[in-house]
Amino acid sequence: MSPYRYCCGQCRASSPPTPTRAESEAHRDYHRATVHGGLVPDGDRIDRVTGDAARDPDARYLSSRAVLIGIGLFALATVISRVLGR
Repeated sequence: MSPYRYCCGQCRASSPPTPTRAESEAHRDYHRATVHGGLVPDGDRIDRVTGDAARDPDARYLSSRAVLIGIGLFALATVISRVLGR
């Protein structure tokens, strides 16, 4: 069974995956009460979590290592193009 996650469309915030819908609803209720004064924000929803995010809550984020490698490759390509362009 897939875990659930509460997502607030207004804040663009989401809870960590929880094993049950009831736990995600508790996150939702707490968020509504503390951030929105008990009101229901637009885009408020509870989603089923699938794929890598179901196993690892941080899987939705790009790793800093991948970003640094990409920047390094871009810098290397820039240097090579400048050297060959002369």
